[in-house]
Amino acid sequence: MATLEKIRSKSTLLLIVVGAALLAFIIGDFFTSGRTLFGTGTTIAKVGKEKIDIQEFQRRYEEVNQQYQQQNTKMDPAALQQYVLNQMIQERLINKEIEDLGIEVTDNELSKAMLGPNAHYAMIQFAQQMGFQSPDQLYDVAFNPTKYNVPADQAQQIQALWLRQEQQMAEMLKQQKLQYLLASSIVANDLDAKAFYDSNASTSHIIYAHKNYADVPNDQYEVTSADIRDEYNKEKNSFKVNDETRRAHFIAVNIAPSQADINQGRVLVDTTISRLSATPAVDAVNGDSNFGVDRNSAAASSITNPQLREFVTTAAPGDVKMLSFINDEFTIVKLIGSKNAVDSINVDVIAFQGDAASRDSLLDALNSGLAFEEALKRPGVAGGQADIWQTLASAPDNEVKDRLLSAGSNYFIADSMGTDARIIRVNTKRAPVNIYDFATVTYKVYPSDETIAKLNSDLENFMAGVTSADSLTVTRALSAGYTLQPAMVTANSSMLGNVPYTRNAVKWVMDAKEGQISPILEDGQNDKLIVVALNDIIKPGYLPADDEDIRLALAERARNNKKAAGLIAEYAGKANDVAGYAALMNSSVDSTDVTFGQMFIPGIGVTESELLGQVPVSKEGAVVGPVKGTNGVYVYQVYGVDNESRPYSYEENAARYSQQLGAQAVLGNVIGILMNNNPVENNTLKFYTE
Repeated sequence: MATLEKIRSKSTLLLIVVGAALLAFIIGDFFTSGRTLFGTGTTIAKVGKEKIDIQEFQRRYEEVNQQYQQQNTKMDPAALQQYVLNQMIQERLINKEIEDLGIEVTDNELSKAMLGPNAHYAMIQFAQQMGFQSPDQLYDVAFNPTKYNVPADQAQQIQALWLRQEQQMAEMLKQQKLQYLLASSIVANDLDAKAFYDSNASTSHIIYAHKNYADVPNDQYEVTSADIRDEYNKEKNSFKVNDETRRAHFIAVNIAPSQADINQGRVLVDTTISRLSATPAVDAVNGDSNFGVDRNSAAASSITNPQLREFVTTAAPGDVKMLSFINDEFTIVKLIGSKNAVDSINVDVIAFQGDAASRDSLLDALNSGLAFEEALKRPGVAGGQADIWQTLASAPDNEVKDRLLSAGSNYFIADSMGTDARIIRVNTKRAPVNIYDFATVTYKVYPSDETIAKLNSDLENFMAGVTSADSLTVTRALSAGYTLQPAMVTANSSMLGNVPYTRNAVKWVMDAKEGQISPILEDGQNDKLIVVALNDIIKPGYLPADDEDIRLALAERARNNKKAAGLIAEYAGKANDVAGYAALMNSSVDSTDVTFGQMFIPGIGVTESELLGQVPVSKEGAVVGPVKGTNGVYVYQVYGVDNESRPYSYEENAARYSQQLGAQAVLGNVIGILMNNNPVENNTLKFYTE
């Protein structure tokens, strides 16, 4: 008690000490974390006013990353992080909409979806993946473990998985309600459905002649700054940007072996071929980490590489050959031997979990005539598959293989361990064929230190003459043997241009000042040397008309407008039929079909909206044109019209309207629509630099 009173008496002093320590901690974190007290903190992204915490994001990223690793799929970490973050952003947007609309899922709805005869397919799949026949059985095992003699710790794991699935199912049901609500609110009325039917009800058959703008010399039509500005103002909304965008150009030099490196590698490969020829199997390279060794047994029909198949079927045992050199990798093949044997069998397989007595009872029932489909319904059966072909050529010689090859027509227990067993019946055995035992040995040539040093030195010497972003030009790069590539970079970019593992370069661009040149950077795989020039910083709003790519596109559009006016003036009224116009245009007469509702005109292509609008309302037999198109001028004649043979149906055309213009089209863009009202702030580059 005395101690407690002493603490109370010193409470003011304690508060001062604790406060000072806390302040020191905050100040220390301010100077060491790289994120200010009033900066991003632990927020990796904001969706509207809602924050995504870095720890929550990291947990999700690790889960997805593990899935990719289990699938042996290699992915750029930056791209994968952006993928995960996009998923979380979409979830926040959807959940906010669900919350704002007051969408709820009742306990009864959740129970029906998770349990019972009409359980959601996702639950049935989840239960089967866990090794149970139904969600009911899985639930019973999870929450009545003593009934099944399931250990407590294992039951807790199953319960945790069930509760997590329950949460995911609740979210799924809410999203389905939102989807249904959106779909129900955008429904075609009678006028919509009839207009859609009318626009697709008739097809006009036309003959046409055309003159492409590309066939007309550009120097005949001058384009002024005013022309470009007019085109820009017409299409300004097409150039809207919501995030700060940085226009950069970069050079990426592949760190690849030189010819000297390859020649040195070939010497080693030739020596290895001699050693493989003089030693048994692949003893010459066993344990040598410089070589990759893959030994296989296969019938000729199973070997997809034609060069490899030709070698193993014609070589003598012990023969060795250099098979290929692709992507800096030598591949050597050695035929070790061959034999005549059965290479594959057709089997029925049942996976069983349970005690030995139940297993043997099932085996007896199968051999007494129980149908395979009925067996799958028996207690303890975790799954099965009938009529599957199993390759034996590469299977090791063991007791299981011997039993499969010597099996009769009855089911038997192929192998068992504890409460798990596989019950198999062999249906068919293929006739014996030649099975070849061979090994492929690979040797990858890597760039030497001398090669890497020269690549660095050459790039440094080139960049020594580049003083600003504007002085790094395409012509200058090409003269030195480099390719200059453009890149538009934002905080959402996971890579520079299309070059993976370059988030460090993206971060440099986002931190740089306009006109700066980067030092020589490396990608995350040490495969490339990169230099970047930051040309422009474009604030949220509109891409500028003087952007190089935009200016070129607008100039081409303005020039094509002038070409169209000139060609129409040149040809108008100079012929009486399409063939006459074709002669004037130095082209030929072609034919095609045009339906108002289509996106693509066969033989002509996309983006010809003016033709799509004019042809369906043109009088049959009349010669129309020349008319302006996107890619050229056209003269055409409708020589026939086919009307839709099916009568008008509101249900059918309302569904097609929904797919192309209505609810389904909106649902496909719902995330973009929601983002308009909930701007996203991406702080990934403040947490990750590699």
